[in-house]
Amino acid sequence: MSLRNEILQVTKELLIKEGFSKISMRRIASRANVTATSIYLHFKNKDDLLLTLIEESIKTLKQALQDSVNSEYGLTDQLRILAETYINYALNHPQEYEIIYMVRPEEMPKYPKDKFRDVRSAYELIADIIRESDHHEYIEVEDSLISAYTFWAQLHGVVSVILNRRLDTRIPQSTFIDQSIEHIIRGFINQKTPA
Repeated sequence: MSLRNEILQVTKELLIKEGFSKISMRRIASRANVTATSIYLHFKNKDDLLLTLIEESIKTLKQALQDSVNSEYGLTDQLRILAETYINYALNHPQEYEIIYMVRPEEMPKYPKDKFRDVRSAYELIADIIRESDHHEYIEVEDSLISAYTFWAQLHGVVSVILNRRLDTRIPQSTFIDQSIEHIIRGFINQKTPA
């Protein structure tokens, strides 16, 4: 593992365990067995470190979502695949997921405006699928971007229940995931039959 990646890994672990406000460059350096000066060769400051972690986590999630898209499928199948991909990413990369969505906003440095484009593109990917499909399947959507955010918010709720160990022990996790995805998708589809 390169020094840069080792620093990111240590920061990730400390961030999730202790929170952004409690970690320092010295503490990161000590945990990574390097000097603080070595960290500054790769990152300008603590804010830069956190923003890099967020950016890289978003990039891997976005890539996973993009790789799962297949225009040959109808809307419901595409939404199902995206939902499964999203949940699998979160459960297989819980630290990265937590950094993207669960770091408290007041602890975060201001996110540069130019970086928001990448954040938004993940939602816009979902919005594009909804927008392009609404003529082919029975779906009621007034604003595809709001629908995309709603889709994400519901998936985020499912993931949060699992990662925070709030799932009722009587409910099998895989069943919860499968049925949650079906309920979410059903909420987008107009159940009326064509005239």
